[in-house]
Parts: sequence; structure tokens; C-alpha cells
Amino acid sequence: MTTPTTAAAHNAGETQRRTLWPGVAGIASGVLLLVSLLVVLAVSPDVRGREGLRETFLFYLDQGNLDLSVAMATVQLVAAVLFVWFLAALARLAGNRSHLVLGSGVAFTVLLLVAALTGSVFALSVNSTEVVRVTLPTTVIAILLLDMAYAAYIAAMAVAAVLLFTVWRVSVTTGAVPVWLGWFGFAVAVASLAGPYTAWLTAPLMAVWILLAGLLLVLRPPATAMAEPPGAGPAAAGTPGARASDAGPPRGEPPLP
Repeated sequence: MTTPTTAAAHNAGETQRRTLWPGVAGIASGVLLLVSLLVVLAVSPDVRGREGLRETFLFYLDQGNLDLSVAMATVQLVAAVLFVWFLAALARLAGNRSHLVLGSGVAFTVLLLVAALTGSVFALSVNSTEVVRVTLPTTVIAILLLDMAYAAYIAAMAVAAVLLFTVWRVSVTTGAVPVWLGWFGFAVAVASLAGPYTAWLTAPLMAVWILLAGLLLVLRPPATAMAEPPGAGPAAAGTPGARASDAGPPRGEPPLP
């Protein structure tokens, strides 16, 4: 027969298993996404200035930059896959708002993939085919692709704002998520509403938020016992002998002398 203590220990272990590896996936996703975004922001050419065409042309002439663009896109793809694993555990914390977390999280992942592929497809084409060459006309196409990638990051952060607002609401109403994490996400979500002006900052901040949320899942102590309905505990139930004695004689029979 399973005792309450054994059942509680089993439930605690099950909770820990359900949050540990998704938490590790969240940490890895946040780190990979943050590193890739910082590298891309640091090395990408300035396509908006007067010398944008020239800088982009020289950027793609460097074989090292081509290889780096493809590598960072691959890192972001891995980060996106790990984020989906982490997302399932995060949605469980949201309770009856889990559909908002799942929907916005999946949309964020898809747009992140679009941004990574769009921003690297020119470098991948130059590296893998003999048809595409780095010339001034093709550099114009590369600039358009980079602009499309940035637009995808803007859209990704717009839907990520829904996820962050939802987790913030959970943190202030149910306490399933620490309040500090909820308010940090709230600040990132508000900044994301500025769209083109802040996506360069909010995307790395989103990666930091994912990293912190993953750490939360890993370090969060598992539940030690399941909640019992009122009157279901041992004290309320009593012993079998006590229940029999408290019930008294059957109805219609006189009490024994």
C-alpha cells in the first residue's frame, strides 16, 4: 500500500523531472540566442548609411564574414528548437493562460527562424553555389534580405510581447512565476512595442529573459506534497476504529447496555 509520504516523494520527483530538462533547454536557448544576436549586431554592416552599399559589398567579400553569418544562423536555429522544448514547461506555469504562452511562443519561434534564414541566405548561397557572386547588383539584394531579417525580428518581438505580458500577469496574480521575472518581462514587452526603434535591444533582452526563466525551472524546488481536498487528511479521516465508534449503532436499534 502506498503511504502519503511515498506518494508525495513520487510527485516531487516527477515534478523535478518535468522541469529540469526543459529548464536546461531554456538556459541553452537563451545563451545561444544571446551570443548569436550580439555577434550579428557587432559584425553586420551598416546598410542605412551613405556607405551602406560599399560596406555591405566589402563585408560579403570577406570569406570569414560569410562563414560567420552561416554559423550564427545555425546557432539561432538550434536556439529556436531548444526554446520550443522550454516553452512547454513555461506554459504549464501559466495555468489557464497556457494557450496564450504556447501560441505566442510558437509564433516567436517561427519568426525567429525566418529572421535567421533570411539574414544568412545570401552568405549561404555565395558559399554553396557557383551562380551567386558578390557584385554590386547582388549586394543590393543582400541589403534587402538583411532588411527583411530585421523586419522579422521586429515581428518576433511583437508576438513575444504577448508571451511576456501573459507571464507578467501570472506572476502578479498566481505567484507561479517570481514577480521580478514578470516585471522584467513586462519592461521588455513595453519596449518591444516601439518596433523598429528597439528591436536591436529587445531581442537580446528576450534572450536574457529566456535564460533567467530557464534557471528558474532548474533551481525551483519541486513540490513536496500534493494539495489535499478539505477533510481528506488523516486527522479528518481518523482511524477505522474511531470512525466505527463515532458512527453509533445502526438506525432503529437500541444502544447496547
